[in-house]
Amino acid sequence: MVKYLADGSSMIAYTYNMFLDHATIALLGGNGGNGCVSWRHEKYIPMGGPYGGDGGKGGDVVLVADSNTDTLSDFGSRKRFEAQHGQSGSGKQCHGSDGQDLVLPVPPGTLVTDITTNKVLADLRTPGERVTVVHGGRGGYGNAHFKSSVRRKPDFAEKGEPGEGSTVRLDLKLVADVGIIGYPSVGKSTLISVVSSARPKIAAYPFTTLIPNLGVVTAKGRQFVLCDVPGLIEGASEGKGLGDRFLRHIERCGILIHMLDLSRALQEDGTLNPQALIADYRAIRKELKAFSPALTKKQEIVVLNKCDLTREPLTPLLSALKRARIVITASISAATQQGTAALMSTLLPLVLSERLQRAKPHTSKTISIPTLHPQDEHIGMRDFQVEHTKGSVRVTGKRLEQFAAMTNFSSPGGLLRFRDVLRKIGIFSQLNRAKKRGDSLWIGHTKIDPYL
Repeated sequence: MVKYLADGSSMIAYTYNMFLDHATIALLGGNGGNGCVSWRHEKYIPMGGPYGGDGGKGGDVVLVADSNTDTLSDFGSRKRFEAQHGQSGSGKQCHGSDGQDLVLPVPPGTLVTDITTNKVLADLRTPGERVTVVHGGRGGYGNAHFKSSVRRKPDFAEKGEPGEGSTVRLDLKLVADVGIIGYPSVGKSTLISVVSSARPKIAAYPFTTLIPNLGVVTAKGRQFVLCDVPGLIEGASEGKGLGDRFLRHIERCGILIHMLDLSRALQEDGTLNPQALIADYRAIRKELKAFSPALTKKQEIVVLNKCDLTREPLTPLLSALKRARIVITASISAATQQGTAALMSTLLPLVLSERLQRAKPHTSKTISIPTLHPQDEHIGMRDFQVEHTKGSVRVTGKRLEQFAAMTNFSSPGGLLRFRDVLRKIGIFSQLNRAKKRGDSLWIGHTKIDPYL
């Protein structure tokens, strides 16, 4: 439903927001559950030892291409999404339950980009494709995990690791086999309404179509998807009319139908002047090139619409257009359905051929989470960097930052283990330097007492 406002531009903005094709959202993985400190107390087992269970892993945030979704409007008002946290471990080595993954459906054709690095994380073209954008934190080990020949009574456990966080940009580029382009009111919406079950708004004024429309066409027992793009005008790349913001939706179309309006060539005396059609065609091609040169290289079919408006022979007009290097593939009347079925039959083999050329194996991106074992706790710790700034010393390193975030500094045993690992990797010199200067010490996002 379109909300009509007094201000025409506001009406366009309101309608466009209903069909949202870009969004920026914050994603947070679930925190891992804390490990448990517990002891085994059972009859006839006088030296039961540590018995605390591990915490559960936090849930991941997964984006999946869903064919039942065709807009990003679900991300219009809500901007923060967080997966479920893992549960803490308990006694008797009971493992805390893992947090559930948060699965967010997005339309096929969604491009996922990390805002911070501007790196494309995934291009979800095919329904069912998925990508894990952020991972949940690892669950903390319980004290049973730290029992060894030299550590008989570990009285500490790990905290759960915080989940990853990321801000991503979602850009929807509709996936269609054929895209229809042209000036406003040339009959693009009428064509898609008569060859498919799509029912776009049709009216006798420009810019009736404010959002792209998709329709499924059946021809010779096969189906393909047709996309009606809102009308372009000269200067669209500079923001005139609806601008060029919808041209992203034809970037993935294999074939373009460039529709021309015969009424533009029809003069008052009933004769046909090709100059207006030539100017329209070249203006649209210019806007395509300004948006992306790749669009001008796509296979294009030029269709002349509204041919029912004249009884004059079209041969002179078609010849004049051909001399201007504009070859008309089909002359139709979308309103009376004249030639529309033949046009779809002509498109079918071209669509099938284009599908074969574009077919490439597409796999979703996954990132493996390393499993960290207590006996290997110092491995990877030495891969760190130290940065000295005014008033602080900051140490960075993926494994070391994880270790600091999961250490329970309120536990004497946990603090002793932390000091032992830092001594092994040779970082105490940095601690002493911070202590002498009175600087604060940070390992990642965890503030460390230099006097520990």
